[in-house]
Amino acid sequence: MINGFKVITLCGSTRFKEQFLEAQKRLTLEGNVVISVGLFGHSGDDEVWSEGAKEMLDCQHLAKIDLADEIFVINVGGYIGDSTRREIAYAEFKGKTISYLEECRKPSLYDNYKALGELHESGKLSDEDLKNAERWFDEKRKSAIAEYNACIGPWPYQWKNIDAVVCGILQQHGLVSIDYHDIKDFYDADCVYEVRIKGKGANDEEQLQSIIDTIKSEYITQLRPSKKVVATLCNSSNLSSQIEKFADCMDGLNVVWQTRKESEIEMSIVYITKTVQNMEKETKKQEYDKWVSKVCSFLVEESKKLNVTCGTFQSKPILNKQPDVVILGYNPHEIGKPLPFNKIKERFYEGNPYFYSDERNEWPMWAPLRWSFEWAGYTKPTEDGNFVFFNAVFFGTNDISEFKKLPRSNEVIKKCLQYTGEVIQNIFRPKCVVCLSVPDCFDSLNKQFRFSDVKRISTLQETDADLIEFALNKERNGWITKYDCKRVIKKGSWDGIPVYGIPHPSGRISYNDFGAIALYLRSEMQKLGI
Repeated sequence: MINGFKVITLCGSTRFKEQFLEAQKRLTLEGNVVISVGLFGHSGDDEVWSEGAKEMLDCQHLAKIDLADEIFVINVGGYIGDSTRREIAYAEFKGKTISYLEECRKPSLYDNYKALGELHESGKLSDEDLKNAERWFDEKRKSAIAEYNACIGPWPYQWKNIDAVVCGILQQHGLVSIDYHDIKDFYDADCVYEVRIKGKGANDEEQLQSIIDTIKSEYITQLRPSKKVVATLCNSSNLSSQIEKFADCMDGLNVVWQTRKESEIEMSIVYITKTVQNMEKETKKQEYDKWVSKVCSFLVEESKKLNVTCGTFQSKPILNKQPDVVILGYNPHEIGKPLPFNKIKERFYEGNPYFYSDERNEWPMWAPLRWSFEWAGYTKPTEDGNFVFFNAVFFGTNDISEFKKLPRSNEVIKKCLQYTGEVIQNIFRPKCVVCLSVPDCFDSLNKQFRFSDVKRISTLQETDADLIEFALNKERNGWITKYDCKRVIKKGSWDGIPVYGIPHPSGRISYNDFGAIALYLRSEMQKLGI
């Protein structure tokens, strides 16, 4: 406070200049001393990008946070870039109040601690402050766990004194800022997830049925491999009768049911996936073997009838871990006589021998993808062992329109897509899927599997601002000069797996569009832990 006035520092991406000015005016008229940014680098102030200026301005803004009682985050559309994420962590560490322009998921204690480490690595947080942050983190963590243990009813089930659902409820109500890392570490788990499903409908019965339908259509595939599921039914007056309704759709899962009172009917599901052990890896291999045998029988029969060859897998499958990404073509442009059974089966395990030859990088569909990711400083998705590359339709012709002229082609394509869905959802379970071609691959899969949250993407708006900044600083006179792709790009969710549709790399795509796509995919994939 200064002379009785609260001091508020504005934080957020400088692309939102108009919203900064609106917030500054409103908060000032409400009787606050408002500190804002000095320049709007993403809104035309090019001085920001001169040598050393951005680094100085970032340090300066942390000093502005030190002066404040509160920070106000300009998160238009929920957007929070890396710089703002670190400023939020710094503000919480310094004990500042944090307010947001729009409702959003608040960063966890672990998120903020990681961000403070990033500030230290870049020289913006002193060694002494880092030690204080370590003590602050440990105290907050212990306090949060003690708060779990102090909770009584309506949570009858405790996981060795650490209850994920209690954690979720406390976090939802803003009582603690923490996530599920303690449970994850305790169970040696790959992941601990939570999903919340709100009921839709005019009455309780309709809302409960909508939750059941959503579980069946969007989440059951994710829940199947989990080792433990905790389901909390909110606003349920008769738990026993409602559980009976849910029993069928969650049959076979290790479910612990709980209830709590809320104003709206909602289902909260927390599920744990354990680390894959050798036995589980072998099980995955056995599942894949069964799938390959089934698909090969279908391919042998149909390739004889259609008199076309089988293209199937270009890369080798990944069965010892979760692939980072499945790169999915639609129709392999491979022409020739039908392959014998042993050669078809070999492709599912060894991939296309030409893909692994020295000429691989000259393929018209692979080279641009690799080059653009290299330019974006992010080669992991195209490195061997991190991706699986195959085609959704398993038969090769000059193009898909030629294949569609063959008898029974629609029926065969539908069956191929069914098998593609099975191997992606039940065996690979990648962190994401990238479809090469929007109209052929993405739209065809969407038509058959009904992705949720499908939308067209503006790469300039959806790409993390720090990556745009990285690109601008990388080479101002380089071969990519724009970061807004002019071609159609789509995104959706395929039973919980993010799926992206991008233009086919073999088409006539400009270097600028390739660069914009690579930056956008890097922004998305890094959020998925790739």
